[in-house]
Amino acid sequence: MSRATRQTLGLAKDAKGAVVSSVMPGGPAAAAGIQVSDVVEAIGDTRVSNDCEYAKWAYGRACEPVKIRLRRGGDIVDITLVPVDEKPFLDKACSGGNLDACFRRAWLDWDRSHPDARALDAFTSACTKGSGEACAYEGLILSDDAQREKESLAPLQRACELDSGGGCSHLAFLHATGKLVAKDDKKAAELYRKSCELGDAQGCYNAGLMTDEGRGVQRDAVRAASEYDEACQLGSSTACTNLGYLYENGKGVRQDKFLALANYRRGCDGSACLPSNLGGCLNVGRAYRDGIGTAKDEAKAAEIFREACDRKENKDDIHSAENGARACSLLGGLYLNGAGVDKDLVKGRELSQQGCQRNDSFGCFNAAVVFAGGQGVDKDPAKAAEYYDLGCKGGDGESCHELASAYAKGDGVAKDGKLSKSLEQKACELGFEASCPRKAKKKS
Repeated sequence: MSRATRQTLGLAKDAKGAVVSSVMPGGPAAAAGIQVSDVVEAIGDTRVSNDCEYAKWAYGRACEPVKIRLRRGGDIVDITLVPVDEKPFLDKACSGGNLDACFRRAWLDWDRSHPDARALDAFTSACTKGSGEACAYEGLILSDDAQREKESLAPLQRACELDSGGGCSHLAFLHATGKLVAKDDKKAAELYRKSCELGDAQGCYNAGLMTDEGRGVQRDAVRAASEYDEACQLGSSTACTNLGYLYENGKGVRQDKFLALANYRRGCDGSACLPSNLGGCLNVGRAYRDGIGTAKDEAKAAEIFREACDRKENKDDIHSAENGARACSLLGGLYLNGAGVDKDLVKGRELSQQGCQRNDSFGCFNAAVVFAGGQGVDKDPAKAAEYYDLGCKGGDGESCHELASAYAKGDGVAKDGKLSKSLEQKACELGFEASCPRKAKKKS
């Protein structure tokens, strides 16, 4: 239920649920009197916030009566619905020409992790007959097949033309990345916004990201915050995390550390649409470590970092590999300092090295500090320089600064003034202010 839909239906800004877009003749919904534009707010005792939660609780049920709470205009309507065996019903409805039934039947058989040619054929058939959602799924399946990905463009274009939010979002991705079409950020931004207006969570998230970064549209922190907020409400855990960052730093919204933490938590919790966002979990841990929007609790932070460090990479969670590596490094830092955990220099070093091996520059910096200072190990300037070098290459300005100092002094590396100066410049460019030349004060 997008902001545009709430406005069209005259609903409150904070209204949640799944909007009924069609009612299949002869089905349980029709028998119970459900109407188009009704908003499903609860199935049984379970609240429904978005279409993903609706799908999770509405399908695959036992064929026993269940109470449904609807919002119809300004009224609340409670009804009892009697489910039927879904596949035979959908097969019959699809044979009778109901496109929604054809799409939903294919959707029930579809498993992205184990593609099935029958599901693709069913989506293709429904797309040909005019189902926008079926076209979107046909395009998605084809885009996952390296040998047939070029065939995905046509069904995605048709899906978007038929007002499929998912179809517009997938098509926007192609324009944003230059895959199969010429790279065009302006076109991508337009398509993401259309997708968002149609209620697609990922479309809203990416619309916010494009606005946040000024890609294809004018940079606008206020609008980005609004789009992230809508995406978060629709089930994008990543958008919740990004919205939390804006609240923490007062970008596009009034600074509010409590709302920042609340949104980080929503990102970490995940939703029926998307899994837990590890970036959200890291920020929840950081909030407990530093006392941001909550009482400082370093032991709780360590617990969160530990779980995130151990979590397996998830392709559906953006940057999960990088965030998992950073969690190991942050946990290593707590062990090195004895913050929230018993001080353990060996564990601290090992976790820092683990983070570094997983390409986290902060872990590399911590490991370098350990060897430079001889914390639990013999001092090893050469080893320290090696880790500073890895950290610098990974984008850590302080690592570049320390490596510059090592080259200036010949500490663990051959003395090289020219390289030292170059590394200081890089450290400055990466935001490490201590390496930036100081401007001379004007005489008054």
